[in-house]
Amino acid sequence: MSQEARARGRFARGFASAKAQVKERPALAIGLVVVVAFGVAVGFLPLFGGVGYEHDIATGLFCPSVAAVSSARHLSVRTPRAPLSHVVSGLSFGFVLACVSLGVALVHGLRVRSCDPFGGLSVYALTAGFGTVLGGAWGAVVAEVARGTKRPRLLAVSLGIGLPLASALFSLGRFFSSPMIFAYDPFVGFFSGTLYDTVVDAGPPLVSYRLASLCTVTSLLAASSLLVRAPSGALRFVGRKTDFFRERLLLALVTGLASVWVAANGSAYGHYQTRASIIAALGGRLDGARCDVVFPSSLSPDEAKLLRKDCEDDLAMVERRLGAKGPAKITAFFFRDAGEKRRLMGAEHTYIAKPWREEVYLQLDHYPHPVLGHELAHVVAGSFGAGPFRIAGSLGGLVPNPGLIEGIAVAASPDDDDVTDLAWAKTMMDLGILPPMRKIFSLGFLGEASAKSYTLAGAFVTWVLETYGADKVRAWYHGAALEDLVGVPWDAIEAKFREALGKVVVAKEAAAVAKARFDRPSVFGRRCPHVVDALRRKADGCRDARQVDEAIAGYLAVLKEDPRDPSARVSLAYVERRYRDRQKGRASLESVESDRDMPRPYRDRASEALADTDFTDRAFAEAEVRYMRLATTVLDEDQARTFEAVSYT
Repeated sequence: MSQEARARGRFARGFASAKAQVKERPALAIGLVVVVAFGVAVGFLPLFGGVGYEHDIATGLFCPSVAAVSSARHLSVRTPRAPLSHVVSGLSFGFVLACVSLGVALVHGLRVRSCDPFGGLSVYALTAGFGTVLGGAWGAVVAEVARGTKRPRLLAVSLGIGLPLASALFSLGRFFSSPMIFAYDPFVGFFSGTLYDTVVDAGPPLVSYRLASLCTVTSLLAASSLLVRAPSGALRFVGRKTDFFRERLLLALVTGLASVWVAANGSAYGHYQTRASIIAALGGRLDGARCDVVFPSSLSPDEAKLLRKDCEDDLAMVERRLGAKGPAKITAFFFRDAGEKRRLMGAEHTYIAKPWREEVYLQLDHYPHPVLGHELAHVVAGSFGAGPFRIAGSLGGLVPNPGLIEGIAVAASPDDDDVTDLAWAKTMMDLGILPPMRKIFSLGFLGEASAKSYTLAGAFVTWVLETYGADKVRAWYHGAALEDLVGVPWDAIEAKFREALGKVVVAKEAAAVAKARFDRPSVFGRRCPHVVDALRRKADGCRDARQVDEAIAGYLAVLKEDPRDPSARVSLAYVERRYRDRQKGRASLESVESDRDMPRPYRDRASEALADTDFTDRAFAEAEVRYMRLATTVLDEDQARTFEAVSYT
């Protein structure tokens, strides 16, 4: 027999064996097919191609249930074996599904060129990968419950899906009943809670959380080893004289209690927080007539009173603007910095309000706080919002309208910018980048860059407020259709809005800034936003700490992923000029300054750095030319006066 014939024979026998396995284990085969199909479909969505945060979330919400149902259906109808054997089978199948899902993601990663596949692997292992293995173990437990019932397969499906679903709903309940927006979940792993904080880092709490999960699995294995199956199929404990009985019992008890201990003390490990734990961590509180402020205990009494005054003043202003009375009391939480806010409630650089809790969450800033009024407007709008979350949206606010939610807050809060939202909208219309307003007031809001969506939503609501009155805006927010409220079709409303924009006078410098500020993709349209932003943040930190080599390496890593990243180009040139090769750095800054495809604000940053260089090199004439040019082009009046003053120094 030839070698080719023998190879064909081995392939045929292997295929027949695999076919027999599939026929013997149809539930497991179906689970594998479902996971592959899900992974293939999800991988074509923006940000979901390859291993990464979004892929982990999707996998953690889906694959553990598939593992649980498949394992439970398979084990509940097959010949009963020892409990330990069933638990191991469930864990093994969960592990296989986790690997299959990972394999599909890696193939997608080859298609879209993943940015950080190795870093993504470790996070996947601690999040959705571990969760899928837990799903398989849960399936083994469900099989024992379902075996012998009248409808074991139906019960296996119900209970298999039930625990992962209940776990997700429990996290949603914590989001509703506490300040936190993040979640650690046995099956999903970690959810950061906000779309706009692109740097996602669960950190040590995820490791300690998974150590507790490992204790749970160990306890389950040790406990199942203490059980045997009687001839009738019932479970009973093994005899005390069995080998290592006490050791196995002790292991089951200790690891089980350790898991319970970590769950009960999760706030200390950063796995969850409550209102009380956050107040205790901050340490300072001052009550007011309408505003109660919670703040770091390191603040002086005068600083705390200023926070309270700021809150009271902004609240009164927002209520006048919207013509509505907010809650009798609002609590404003002020954190020391973005890092503390991320650790205690989940949002790092994103400010948050929870209208249904009548609370806002911000980090400390200068007086008056630049964002406090915006967040208070969310809470005041909750007085005429819909549903349990007191927001705008369909189905009683359960399907949110982010454009209207953010637009009313932008319109009602103080606007200290030199260019108004309506003026920015006018520049976008002139530049041809103004999308239909219907898109902004739908989930399409998330498809635009945040700066663009917020500005346009605020401009449109401001115009509606001034044109039709606050009562129409409140009714629109509560759920009525704007077309019905004003008696004009939506297309006609938008036409009137664009006509009003045509009459707005805008500074000529605004157009160049608007293109840089608004004509860029949303987080869904960017390549590897989590990796790129994490690299840039690390490089910025190294720059500020004067760790020059690390900063240069970081900016080069950013430019490797996105060669046109303007911030990295300017920062790299600045570091080179100041700390390494002055001539090379200057040439790079001049390249940015003269690059007409570079957004105007970054060209101005390069010009400012070059002017500073000229000034320190005593080339005063060249410095004066650049400072004067900057003074005539920047929009910020204070910055313009600074440049003008320096030019005469």
